[in-house]
Amino acid sequence: MSETIIVPKGLYGVAVSETGIAKSTSDGTLTYRGYSVEDLFENSSFEETAFLILYGRLPSKKELLSFSSALKTNARVPEQIYGIMKNLRKDAHPMDVLRTAVSALGANEHRLSSEEQKQSLIAKMPALVANCYRITNGMDTIDPDHDLDTAANLLYMISGGRPEKFDAWAFERELILYMEHDLNASAFAVRVIASTLADVYAACTGGIAALKGPLHGGANEAAIEMLLKFKSPDEAAIRIQEMLARGEKIMGFGHRIYKTRDPRAQLSKQMLKNLLKEKKKEETMYELCDAVEKKMWELKKLPANLDFYAAPTFYTLGIPIEVYTPIFAASRIVGWVSHYNEQLQDNKLFRPDAIYTGPNKLDYVSMDKRS
Repeated sequence: MSETIIVPKGLYGVAVSETGIAKSTSDGTLTYRGYSVEDLFENSSFEETAFLILYGRLPSKKELLSFSSALKTNARVPEQIYGIMKNLRKDAHPMDVLRTAVSALGANEHRLSSEEQKQSLIAKMPALVANCYRITNGMDTIDPDHDLDTAANLLYMISGGRPEKFDAWAFERELILYMEHDLNASAFAVRVIASTLADVYAACTGGIAALKGPLHGGANEAAIEMLLKFKSPDEAAIRIQEMLARGEKIMGFGHRIYKTRDPRAQLSKQMLKNLLKEKKKEETMYELCDAVEKKMWELKKLPANLDFYAAPTFYTLGIPIEVYTPIFAASRIVGWVSHYNEQLQDNKLFRPDAIYTGPNKLDYVSMDKRS
């Protein structure tokens, strides 16, 4: 029997798999399949980037048209899935509703081939995300509009109205930034489940469960709720200092990989500024964010992460806070399916050891002798 290797908690600095999907580095770079996230942010679409992550290369015009058409063809969610969602408690968090819906979709589509299942899940996720919010708020469900691309459709289904062109473009930039991020907690959860040879719905249900946590996807909701409590940049800086003095965690800051800058956060920061200018709104939210970011770096040397700037961007677009984390899932589903595929290409069941710290050699005590 081989000797057990003791590794740091959280597997910090431990490589547990190989991947060709994405790579983030401590000096603040991120690439998808070798392309910088900055380049994709400036030039690519949601569909192009999704194709790249799934298949390892940028699509030809014909391939992109075919891929986009397949997403639209498979985007409509069966009514029985919405029926299940409607039977859940009305005060359920949309992430809980989304998790249940994806699991139910797997039961509904178990006869599809593996490739059909993956295509269906990616295509339906925007409608599931939008309508998990609508259902929990007592609104009618909305089917996708086949004249709209993925990003515009998601905004449309959330709000019920067709988005402005710039709004849809800005939102699409954020979805590109959220699409993949190598072996984060939810991607690792997906790969662990995939290693058991469970289907893609089971694996991605696990990914959604991991994403709900505030230390992962839920940070965007916490970040905007904090920012909305501040009335000015000066107050924000003072309050942040006070919160740190009390030992409180400031959501939207720090990252396991990035030590000086998160490239996605800086792209999102500029997007927020541009969006406020385009919509002719005051830059108060941008100034609040900037003040908090500077104070966090001054006091803790922690950089802002994507969630910190994506949240106020979503807020400026008029998106309800409770749907921020599900939106994350609508984009990250592409990365999850890619990790699912890659895990199965050279699969080995994840089954680590644990260091047992409990008692040993206890004698069984009968019921009449227990105190």
